[in-house]
Amino acid sequence: MPPSGEDEHAVRRDLLSFEEAVRVISVFTMAGIQRVRFTGGEPLVRKDIVRLVELVHRRTAAEQLVMTTNATRLSELARPLRDAGLHGVNVSIDTLEHERFTELTRGGDLGRVLAGIHAAIDVGLEVKLNTVPLRGRNHDELGRIVDFAWSLGATPRFIELMPLGEGAKLPASMRMTADDVVEALGGRLCSDRADGVEGHGPARYMESADGSARRVGFITPISDEFCDSCNRVRVTARGDIRACLASRRAISLRNIMRAGGSDLDLAWAMVWSLSGKDRGHHFLEAEEHEHEQVGMSLIGG
Repeated sequence: MPPSGEDEHAVRRDLLSFEEAVRVISVFTMAGIQRVRFTGGEPLVRKDIVRLVELVHRRTAAEQLVMTTNATRLSELARPLRDAGLHGVNVSIDTLEHERFTELTRGGDLGRVLAGIHAAIDVGLEVKLNTVPLRGRNHDELGRIVDFAWSLGATPRFIELMPLGEGAKLPASMRMTADDVVEALGGRLCSDRADGVEGHGPARYMESADGSARRVGFITPISDEFCDSCNRVRVTARGDIRACLASRRAISLRNIMRAGGSDLDLAWAMVWSLSGKDRGHHFLEAEEHEHEQVGMSLIGG
């Protein structure tokens, strides 16, 4: 998503090449990282994205490759991505109403997204559906979204509204906590407190009340901070490493590589970045400094 009026070729030079991206991921995997997620913005608009997935699959020690996508192009790319080595997709879908979907996504086509979800399931990708519950916008659909996901064998997850990107423009009163969502879901879930799944990120899960293996995930960075167990680190398309989504601090791995730096130099930069990770996420501070926000398309939402 180049800024308006900026030359496309100039933007392209700023981005990591596929070879540079693979090198960064390779150093991470040598340090113990096992799971790699391609995110955005929207990763499926990146030219030759299937080739990037294949290169990471073939040339690094990453054990699992997954992707977060809006699924608009997934119906045509699900099979090639699966063949390239992708294991699963998280699809962002905040409503099952066509007109409401177009409004919330500023022009999105729900039909294409649903086709992409079905295509991913058909080729054997693990599918999770990510929903941001919004009071007054989609709170009346949360149960329907869970039933839809479960009917496909997918896992629904609810992500608390964060004061980042477009979310920073919405009033905090629209934010729904996990307890709010559980209440909206009626008797679909058992009453036990949500538990995390070791090694798989910040989501906590609750089992369905019927005793089946179905479950619902909750990601609650505001009402129930999980910073003490956070196992994520982000590298932007421009090669900046960020220890936290809410942090404005970054170190350029791209500049290190293009200055002739070694893999050891990259490793030290990664360690240096992570050593500066704070005890908390500063999301609420981000609300107070909206003018300093970086677009989510640039840091991986």
